[in-house]
Amino acid sequence: MPKYRRAETQQIDPYRQQPLPVDRPAAIYYRQSSDAQIGNINTTLQTVDMFESLVRQGWARDSIVMIDMDAGISGSKKISERPGLSRLMELIENGEIGLVAAQDVDRFFRDVTQIQTNIFIDACKRNHVRVMTQRTVYDFTHPTMGVYDMKNFREEAQAAADYLEYHIRGRLGRSREYLVDQGLWSGRSVAFGYMVDLRQKLPDGTRNPTYKKYVPFEPCAAVVRAYFAIFKRFNRNLKQMWEYVEEHGPFMPENVYELVPDGFKINIIVKHHSIHTGRLMHSYSGLQQMFTNVVYLGHWVKKGVILYYHNHEALVNEDDFMCAFNALSDVDFQGDPNPNYMPQRPFVRHDRAKRGCQPPVYAGLIFSDDVPGTPHRRMYSSYNHINDNYGYELTNLRSQMVFRVKADWLDGAIDRLLLERLEATTLDESA
Repeated sequence: MPKYRRAETQQIDPYRQQPLPVDRPAAIYYRQSSDAQIGNINTTLQTVDMFESLVRQGWARDSIVMIDMDAGISGSKKISERPGLSRLMELIENGEIGLVAAQDVDRFFRDVTQIQTNIFIDACKRNHVRVMTQRTVYDFTHPTMGVYDMKNFREEAQAAADYLEYHIRGRLGRSREYLVDQGLWSGRSVAFGYMVDLRQKLPDGTRNPTYKKYVPFEPCAAVVRAYFAIFKRFNRNLKQMWEYVEEHGPFMPENVYELVPDGFKINIIVKHHSIHTGRLMHSYSGLQQMFTNVVYLGHWVKKGVILYYHNHEALVNEDDFMCAFNALSDVDFQGDPNPNYMPQRPFVRHDRAKRGCQPPVYAGLIFSDDVPGTPHRRMYSSYNHINDNYGYELTNLRSQMVFRVKADWLDGAIDRLLLERLEATTLDESA
């Protein structure tokens, strides 16, 4: 039996470009390749200018979704490796948008294999989502131009991938490698506490011996030296030292870029904010990296290998640096086992059979409401080898101890309450 269907009332004109879907929400996809590029003129073009362009073309401001989670992520990564692009794909697959805008195709992909590009094209085609750049609008569902739009989109993505492969990683990559091999800054991030001297000549016209080399940037160098001193003062206990710094500092200067003299450059990537003051400071892992980074002794490193010793001015004296380095690094400067490695307070498990007290009766069964915002937080049992007793400990969300009570005291109190309840309980034998 033949199956019939209703005739389409509105046919798409195969010879004309269709009007923009201003009746459906639109998304703006923003991406920068590195953290150093965030905030430059390209950021403004991809966000503010693109947003205003969509408004001028008919979209309501509250119907435009800004997706800016991929700042500092390479376009060669897969869709699943980019939170912003993954979110965009969800909007497309759920039919929540009718158009996605970006400054150029290379903001979406620099995909050599074209696999991720074709996944994106297929999703847009199935869900009737158009792609807008500053030069054109791609309509993959158009009856005559759709095939050409897909072809052009792929070619743009391929050209972006070729540029990345042959120009950025090829020519520029080799140029950067040459500079690094000479002990010179190649344009990448600058170690916190240093700035790069970009003056080819000194004021008197002579050649600058520190051209493209690290020199101390005192507003931040003072912070670095203080970190090493505090770490030493806390007997190399990184956790206690970090918690102290979070509360008391020192913190990164607020107007740090205004303090950089002419002819010098810094590039600070510090994102952690103190929970007490909200000011910028290093994270726990950032301090670990700082305390083992030989750049602060003046050495120059490439891919984990020290190329030059005393390549630039040291920021920290050797005693303070080696105190921190030997507490955190189990390998030496050549990658061999560090004979001076001595971590702070190594954990030693004591033999339970040799303990002079019984383990807690209600381990894992004690809860407390004394941590704000965390009702019924479990109290953990622990052994104190100095006093030879077990205890129940309550910690907050940052694993800081709130209080500790001896286990035999609490166990005895619970035993008495339990015994009183049992003695007061009457059993109905007939039931």
